[in-house]
Amino acid sequence: MIETLVLFVIGFFILIKGADFLIDGASSIAKRLNISNWIIGITIVGVGTSIPEFSITFLEALRGEVSIGLGVILGSNTFNILFILGLSAMVMPLLAKPTWVKRELMINIFAILIAALLAIFPIGGGEFFEITKNEGLILLSLFFIWILYLVFRNGAAKQLEDEEGPSLKIFAVPLSVLMIIAGLVGVVLGARWVVEGGEFLARAFGISQAIIGLTIVGIGTSLPELVVSVSAAKKGNIGISLGTIIGSNVFDFFGILGIVAIANNVSFPRELVGDFMVTLGAAILLLLSMFVGRPKYTIGRWQGFIFVALYILYLYMVTTGKI
Repeated sequence: MIETLVLFVIGFFILIKGADFLIDGASSIAKRLNISNWIIGITIVGVGTSIPEFSITFLEALRGEVSIGLGVILGSNTFNILFILGLSAMVMPLLAKPTWVKRELMINIFAILIAALLAIFPIGGGEFFEITKNEGLILLSLFFIWILYLVFRNGAAKQLEDEEGPSLKIFAVPLSVLMIIAGLVGVVLGARWVVEGGEFLARAFGISQAIIGLTIVGIGTSLPELVVSVSAAKKGNIGISLGTIIGSNVFDFFGILGIVAIANNVSFPRELVGDFMVTLGAAILLLLSMFVGRPKYTIGRWQGFIFVALYILYLYMVTTGKI
């Protein structure tokens, strides 16, 4: 028991540090290629910070279980929007570009909605509450279309680059490559220990694996997003702060669910339907909040406080079985 818990904690540490190395190495190379802060935030950093979620979900799928993994995706996304962006806004009001709001935030909602429809209804064959391989192909195709769209938008995004410039370190290319490799090894090894520890905790305390994923593991795997977003907000680099969250969320629903479903049909636990709706509601709230603040397209400190309070309320309802 003690050994499993120790590996669980160490696994979290290795998972987060591995993600840090992976993000820093990839961001350094991207910056050398003159890619904009917004594109780096929404793709390299956003996808990179979701590597822990991907590692856990994919590893579970290979073992024929996805309860923790799906809980991690939903728990992480809700935490990203309500808690991380809320906390970031409390540190520094988040002033977004109009194009980010009208395009990327809408894509974020679209990704969650499409994933929910495919998870609940047999649109691509299979049964209710199942994501089939065909549906996984749909999700993964949408992810690649989104990436291509962002690549073609890089030139325009570069013209709208934040005046304060990037808050990213640039390393030598060999060191960047080495950091990427070390990061990948770390997240894979860390994910394995976290999954095993999460399963042990679920059995020991009689809690469902889905709840463990929504809370302990979901929050834990979002620590990279928390660190990156809050740090970027403190430096006034809103492109990285907001882009990281949007990129992470879109990758979770299009990329991770797509890849996992292609590897093995995913049975969606009915107990997570409510959490899916909460995640969708959080994404819609994020979009609507952009039109309430002053100036427009701003998440102010008071809105950030409301976001954090809503997340604490959601966490209370999950842990007490009221949702």
